[in-house]
Amino acid sequence: MRRYRWLFGVAASILIIALGFIIQVEYGPSDSERVIVDYSKNAYSSPACFDQAGFTNNIGESTYGEVANDSTYVPESSCTAVEFATKRGPLWFAWFM
Repeated sequence: MRRYRWLFGVAASILIIALGFIIQVEYGPSDSERVIVDYSKNAYSSPACFDQAGFTNNIGESTYGEVANDSTYVPESSCTAVEFATKRGPLWFAWFM
């Protein structure tokens, strides 16, 4: 039994890695993700989409958790909606992306 202990360790490692790719979970932006808010248009944008946003000068910075819970703010464009969309994928992608 002692001779095959390494075999059990290798089998357990392979099983854990395989389950990480098999188990599907939903993942998305964290509540502390930074967003840019335009108070005149009541819209928000992700930093990656800010150059195409066309915001006025009445802007500020907030977190996604504050903006998502407030129903007065909408995503500025489809780019922002895609950036903050909830995705479904393997457990490893949710942990490391």
